[in-house]
Formats: sequence, structure tokens, C-alpha cells
Amino acid sequence: MLQSEGYYSYVCELPDPAQPCRKQLQALNSAFTAASTFLTLTSYLNGWLVDNVGPKTVTGIAGCLSCLGLLGIGLTKVTAWSNHAEAAIFLVTMALAGFGGAMTIKIGWLAPFMVPSCFTLLMAMNSSMFDAGTMIYPLLKVFYDLGVPFADLFWGYAMLGCICYSLLCIAWRMNEKELADLRAAAGGEDPEGPEQDRPLNQRGLLAQLMSFEFAAMFAYMVIMIPRSLMYLGTFSVINRKIAETEGTLSSLNMVNSITSFVLPFGLIAVPLIQLCMRRLGTMWTVQVTTLIGVVYNILQLVPSLYAQLVTVVMFTVWRAFLYSTISSFNGQIFGVKTMGRIQGLGFLVAGLANLLNGIRVDAAIHSGDFTILLVENLAMTIPFPFVFYLLQRQRAKQAPSPASSAGSEQPVPVSCREDFRPATGSPSAMMSMTDARFAEKISEEDTEEISTTASTGEP
Repeated sequence: MLQSEGYYSYVCELPDPAQPCRKQLQALNSAFTAASTFLTLTSYLNGWLVDNVGPKTVTGIAGCLSCLGLLGIGLTKVTAWSNHAEAAIFLVTMALAGFGGAMTIKIGWLAPFMVPSCFTLLMAMNSSMFDAGTMIYPLLKVFYDLGVPFADLFWGYAMLGCICYSLLCIAWRMNEKELADLRAAAGGEDPEGPEQDRPLNQRGLLAQLMSFEFAAMFAYMVIMIPRSLMYLGTFSVINRKIAETEGTLSSLNMVNSITSFVLPFGLIAVPLIQLCMRRLGTMWTVQVTTLIGVVYNILQLVPSLYAQLVTVVMFTVWRAFLYSTISSFNGQIFGVKTMGRIQGLGFLVAGLANLLNGIRVDAAIHSGDFTILLVENLAMTIPFPFVFYLLQRQRAKQAPSPASSAGSEQPVPVSCREDFRPATGSPSAMMSMTDARFAEKISEEDTEEISTTASTGEP
């Protein structure tokens, strides 16, 4: 749609919507890189707002930014602007809409804490449903092809956003007291014992930032998040290069259209994510995520246009695993009080790393060869299996023995008990969310049922 509407076409000597020139593709890629980098650079601010201001207020801010951004995108095509003014307004309004969307997903991180027994399932659903929102644009393209004006599409989208954000504000207003009580209980205001002897989710932010857990996941986010953004911004140009090489340009539009429709459906990977979390634990799920990323990266090196349909399926599964695993890891390790800032800091530095990706992609487009770019991405993943294996062994050594922890583990509702690894005898033992503060949220009926089961040995 952007190519058809002539965004950045002024950089071409002979603008042609059906055949964008290389400079236009580079300009669109640069705009995408700049906007996505802006979003990640504001991640720590978003995380701070979520941790300190509260979801109801942040939802209102996010709704205003998103709707203003969408209205602004539509405005670029109903008023006569100079080429450079149109490009600047488009970039700013696109960034505003994305800023609001980035705030929204960070608000979504709080909801799973309200049902800690189903934490990993809800976190995976949150990450995958947010990605599912990208299916909006292929649907808009369908209406666009039917003749609906570009500006009308985005103004209608803005109206839909106003309705959805209003309902979300009402929902958080209804639940804000419960969340406030949960935050007050998490770790306590005056936890007992030296800080270094407490679980990591009951320590201060500075102590958490100095942990091996943070260092490992921080590095993982800085490498993997820009990789996911790079694919979204480059699959069309890489597919075009492959099609030109093997002479399948006639199939390029079909393959790119299918790719655009597949990308939002990371939701289908949620059962697999949940199975991995339940059977393997979070640490091993990180390893599975890395493996899937290697597979999609290798497939993208295959010089076959139709093979890229398999690539996008693997990428979609990997992206769902990636964001779900990052969120689950940080939530379980660091807790409700600091997760927003922990996540925000990782996304912030990932945004800076994404600036380098823009330079690398421009160089690949200029040279006409993406092989080196893809091989570099593959090489970046090599250290992580070793890093998380070491982290897993360290946490296994730190885990309390079954005898010492038998009296301290708190029950959780049996309906979702399998969503967490056992708190003893497991490499991911310390990652259980079932501490005493969360147990206060369990109903008396569930507690009584679990106590009866423990005493009689019968369900």
C-alpha cells in the first residue's frame, strides 16, 4: 500500500508504483528501522510508567498516542504536502502509533501476575495476541484493493482503536485494586533477611541487574529482538532477490502476500510453548527457542522462493516463542514490581543495536547480496546455548533440597499447577511464582482442596 501511495517515490528518477526503485526500498527500510528503533528506545520509559503509574493511566496515554498516529497517517493523503513534509509527517505519526502500541503490550505484561498459577500460559497468549494484530494490515490491503481510499482506512482504524482503548481502561479500572494489593504483597515492603539471601524476585532492582540471570537474558534480548525486527523489514527484498535469481518474479507477489498473512498467526504456537514450559521448564524452552531461530535462519539462505513459505512458518513460531519466553523468564525471575523496567532496559539496548541493523541491511541492499547478512545473524546465536546451560547449572546448585523446602513451598490452584515446574529437584526450581505472597490470592476453597489432597494422597 505504501508503494502504491507513492511514499518516498520522489527519490526515484522515474517513480513507478508497480516497480519500486532500489532507493525507494532503502528509504522505506530506513523509515521502518527508525520507527522501530524509536519504539525500543522508549521501552524503559514505558516500563517505568507501567511499574510506577499503573495500567489504567498508561492505557489512556497509549490510546491517545495510537489514535493520533493513525489519524496522522491518513492525513498525509488528504492534504497537499511537499514530498519531504509528507515523508516527515508519515514517519512521526507512524512512530506515535507504534509508541502507543508498545505501551499496550507492556501493560499486558501485568495481567498474568493476577493469575500466577497460569502465568506462562497468559504471558504466551499476551505476546502472541499482540503479534496477531499485524493481520490488520493485510485486511486493510484487501479493502484497499477493493477501492476504499487509503485515508479512510486509517481513520476507520483510529475510530476502532478509540473504542477498544476505552473498554480496556474500564477493565483496568475494575481490577486496579487487586493489582495494587498484589504488588504490595509481592516480596513485602520490609522483607526479612539479607538481600543476597532472598529470592531474586524479592531483591531490589540494582541487585537484580547485577545477577547472572539478568546478564544472560539481557544479552539474549539485545541479539534476538533486532533479528526478529530485521526479518519483518527485509523479507520482501530478500524474496525479491531470490525471485530475480531463479526467475520466479511472477510468483513474488503471491509469496509475499502469503507471508504477510502467516506472520500474525503466532497464536497457533501457544500450545507448543505451553507444552515446552510445562515439560521442560523455562530454561530449556530458551534453548528450544534458539534452535527454532537457527532453523528459520538456515531456511532463509535457501535460494528458493517457495522455500520461503516454510521459512515464514518457522519464523512465526520462533517469534512467538521468543517474546513469550523472554516475558515469562523475566516475570518469573524478577517479579511484578520490576518486570516493566527489566524488560524496558533490554528493549532499550535492543533498539540501539537495531540501528546497526539498518546500516547492515542498507549495505546488503546496495551490494545485492544478503548471504553475509544472514550468516552473521546465524553466528550471533552460537554462544547462547552454552550461556543458558551454565545458568541452568548454577540455578540447580542454588536450588534448595527437597527436605529443606518441603515446608516452604506454597500451593497453587490445581487447575493450572502443571504450568510451573516443581519448586524442588528441578533446574528451574527458583523460577516458581508460588511464594507466600501469591498464595494469599488463592481462594480458601482451592487451599482446602490442596490440603486435603496432600493429607490423604487422593484427589
